[in-house]
Amino acid sequence: MTFLPLKDEFFNDIHEFIEYLEGLQIEFSIPSNLQIVATLSNFHSFDEFADSLAKRGFIIEKEFGKLLYISKLTHDKKIFYYTFFDDRNNVPLFLTIARKTEDIPDTLLDYVKKSKDISNLWIAPKAMKEIKDDLIERYPDLLITYFSAKRSPFTDIPAEYRPEVERGIQYRGDDGKATLNEMEFYYGVLPKILELKLPNGVSFRIDNKGIITLKQGDFANIFEIIENMIRKLIIIRDKIGGSGYNIHRVGINKQFKNIIQTPWSISMPSGMEYDDVNFFRKAIESEDWEFSILDHVLINGSVFFSARMIDNNNSAMFDITTTGSKIDIYPVEKADIGTSIKFYEFIVENIDPHAIVR
Repeated sequence: MTFLPLKDEFFNDIHEFIEYLEGLQIEFSIPSNLQIVATLSNFHSFDEFADSLAKRGFIIEKEFGKLLYISKLTHDKKIFYYTFFDDRNNVPLFLTIARKTEDIPDTLLDYVKKSKDISNLWIAPKAMKEIKDDLIERYPDLLITYFSAKRSPFTDIPAEYRPEVERGIQYRGDDGKATLNEMEFYYGVLPKILELKLPNGVSFRIDNKGIITLKQGDFANIFEIIENMIRKLIIIRDKIGGSGYNIHRVGINKQFKNIIQTPWSISMPSGMEYDDVNFFRKAIESEDWEFSILDHVLINGSVFFSARMIDNNNSAMFDITTTGSKIDIYPVEKADIGTSIKFYEFIVENIDPHAIVR
């Protein structure tokens, strides 16, 4: 089911497509439940991206240059997306009116989880707060009508009441802006989901996985937020991309393998203590993160820890070593961008909110 009145249009540039969408809103009613899903990838070309979609069961219904109209069958029905591959930074962008909690997880999010060359556009808790604070500074009269916020054991903003308590809060009301400010001050929570109404008529919802639901208004503000998120994550992606896994044959008859792993690293200014390592081992294997530890070495009383990890979604493996102040991550066979960013997300949200990819 098409939801954009495209005929023979041809788009080579993302800004051409955005201008088309903005012009379209003047004369055509775009659905109020439009989901915009930005991702990050290691694809080197549009053709490589299109091949990846086909291998994961998507059907390319029609092409409009670098904009594709695609579908995937789930529960005996087709779910449709428009997707644009922005080759300036290898960012695939998806638009759909599919249901966020039922249709998107079984199609698009399943693809993102299982493909080793694509990642969701994760927004760190402090980055979500920065988005909120920046919008309030620009639009002092904006409304926050809903928010979901959380405080974890490692949240580093102060709390007036019981800062040691892990907590989650959901709130709906037109006074959400004042309420969230109060919750941040008194209970030290950081937002994960926001629903906002700007004075210029733009109304949208944004979550920490980079999924934006445009409810009303034009696309300019939305794509500005997306591009800001992309700029931050591209730096991380490129540093992860500097890692490597190579096999060299050595010996007179080349009978031996010499495996050379080049790591990427996460610097942790707050560091890890021995108890943090034990927490790390338990937390990373929870349902929230879907990693498994295959083998590990932990010296009693020491912060030295090494392990081989596997992503339960796509079987991507990597090795880690840490002595407390940083973690070195060694790819096995190939660095998986989605798995790598998810691992960094785990470290920021559970171990050290100041952690930086090096």
